[in-house]
Amino acid sequence: MDRKEFIKTCGFACIGGTAFMALLQSCASTNYFAQTTFEENRILIKKTEFLKTEKEKITERRFVLVRTEKFGYPIGVYKIEENEYSAMLLQCTHKGCELQPQGNFLVCPCHGSEFTNKGVVQNPPAEQNLKTFKTSTDNENIYIYL
Repeated sequence: MDRKEFIKTCGFACIGGTAFMALLQSCASTNYFAQTTFEENRILIKKTEFLKTEKEKITERRFVLVRTEKFGYPIGVYKIEENEYSAMLLQCTHKGCELQPQGNFLVCPCHGSEFTNKGVVQNPPAEQNLKTFKTSTDNENIYIYL
């Protein structure tokens, strides 16, 4: 194989590998939108929304997403501890792109800003923390105050 063929083959392999990884990532990153109830100026989420059943095994979600008509972006709700939850608008404070949950942090797909699961900016270019919402709980529910 001559040099030109080698470079051509490597180029196709890189493009194919990148496409394959993008396909795998898109399949794995399906986010769960919780069922919610709106009451006046708050959102009610059942704590059971953080539980998922797979093959008769119950596991816990790290976060759920909430759709609202009030904002053009979803609200991300993270379980921090047993009765502690954080809620934040998934709009990047840099240029307004929609953030993507990645485990216990949020990433801006536009410019790479990163935020903690409490909305605190960790990596630029964003310089401001996310818009957060007060939360409270009772035995069965999580309340997000808008």
